[in-house]
Amino acid sequence: MVANPNSMSPLRDHPLGMNGNGYVVIPKWFVSFLSFTVSVIFVGAVLWAWQMSSDVSAIKAEVRANTQLRAAELEDIRRRLARHDELFDRLRGNE
Repeated sequence: MVANPNSMSPLRDHPLGMNGNGYVVIPKWFVSFLSFTVSVIFVGAVLWAWQMSSDVSAIKAEVRANTQLRAAELEDIRRRLARHDELFDRLRGNE
């Protein structure tokens, strides 16, 4: 049965989900779907941030290890140069 558009019955069809009192009627399934979608996006964002944090930690550890290695290599070079300077001074007789 089609409702008469001129009647004041509660069965009257309203455009855009309006129920006649000025409020928009949003279907419950849509609210549930929207809530689920937001939850999935939030969990994905948290997991992405956690992965990025662990990646940054790994990069920091690698940079720290490289810095320590370079410092050790520089110390070795300085020690060798000091030894060469000492030997050169001995060779020249400036001991």
